Amino acid sequence: MDAQKVGRRIQEVRKSRGLTQAELAQMVDLSTKYISNVECGFKTPKLNTFVLIANALQCDANLLLSDVLDVTTGRESGLVSKKLLALPPEEQRRFLRVLEVMIDESGTK
Repeated sequence: MDAQKVGRRIQEVRKSRGLTQAELAQMVDLSTKYISNVECGFKTPKLNTFVLIANALQCDANLLLSDVLDVTTGRESGLVSKKLLALPPEEQRRFLRVLEVMIDESGTK
């Protein structure tokens, strides 16, 4: 497992939740230094600790592992759908046209 990628993702989610390293550390009963080491990729948390971190961040563990997994869970397509539905109908159609062009150009259909 690429500890740096996982650590970077943990950091991104932590920051998006508005938490400091100290706050996350307190939530999972770890030291701030340990959280820092995980986020920098110097340490790889054990499974139990990883689950505690994911739960404290209130996020799917797959999100934290998304940069190291070879398979997708459909989470990304779910996020796209959610964002698409929030747009007005005309913007939805415009977005879909752009997406179709991008898919056609990538050669995957």
